[in-house]
Amino acid sequence: MVEQMVNPGLTDFEFFKIILPGSSRTKLKLPDKFARELAGRELRDAKLRVAGAGRRLWDVEVVADDADGEVYLGRGWQQFACAHDLRGGHFLVFRYDGAAVFTVTVFDGTMCRREYRRQRDDDDAGSGSSSGDGDSAAGAGAAGDDAASSQFAVTLRQCNLGKKQAQYLNVPVEFQDAHGYVKRRRVALRMRGETWYVNLKHSRRAQARGQRTALRYGWHQFCVDNGLAVGDTCFFRVVREGDLRRGGEDHVLKVAVRKADGTPLE
Repeated sequence: MVEQMVNPGLTDFEFFKIILPGSSRTKLKLPDKFARELAGRELRDAKLRVAGAGRRLWDVEVVADDADGEVYLGRGWQQFACAHDLRGGHFLVFRYDGAAVFTVTVFDGTMCRREYRRQRDDDDAGSGSSSGDGDSAAGAGAAGDDAASSQFAVTLRQCNLGKKQAQYLNVPVEFQDAHGYVKRRRVALRMRGETWYVNLKHSRRAQARGQRTALRYGWHQFCVDNGLAVGDTCFFRVVREGDLRRGGEDHVLKVAVRKADGTPLE
C-alpha cells in the first residue's frame, strides 16, 4: 500500500545516486540512511516524477530486504530508466516528499541538468503505466518547467586538486550563463553546516565566445577541509541567488559529495 501520512522527518529528504556502467537496470538500491529514516514504515509502492517533465507519475515498487536491511526501487524502475534514457555515468538527485513521491533530477555527461519535454495535459492527468511506451515518455533536449539549470555535478580530477596556487574548478558554461557569473566576484559554498567563500576567476573562452568562470581562491581550502580526492563527485545546487548589483557575493551553493568508493560524505 502507498504511505498516506506524511512523515515530517522525510519531507523534502534529498539524496543522489550515480548510475554505474554495467549496473542492474531492474532495481536501484536506495541509500542506507534513507532506509534507516523509513524505520520500518509501510512503503511498498511509490511514484517517480522527473523534474521539468510535467506532472506525470511513474509507478514503482519499493522492496525491503529483511535479511540485510537494504531498500530498493524494484518493479517499474526499469521502465522509468528506459523511458528517460538513463545511462552509466548519469547523476540522479532524488527528493522525497514524505508521501510516497520521489522527484528525480537527472544530470548527464555534460555535468548539467538534462531537460525533458513536458507531457501533454492528458498524459499529466494520469499515472505512468508500466509499459514504458517511448512515444508518451519525456524526451531529452527541450525546455523544462523552470529556468536554466540551478544544479551541476563534477567528478574531481587532478587539475582540481593540484598545488594550492593552481587549484581550480571550471563552472559549466550553461550554469554560469544562467546565473550571471561574469558579473559575480565570489560564491559561498555551504556544506555540513559550514560556509567557505571562494573567489571566481574569469578568463576568455576559446574563439572569443565570451568568458569562462572557475572557482579559484578559496577552493583549495574547501577541498582540504572536506578531505576531497580524485574521483569524488561534487554536487552543487543554488540555494540563494544573490544580488548582482552588489557583485553577487551573497550567492550560495549547497554542496554534497559522494566519495569515489560510492559512500556519501556526511
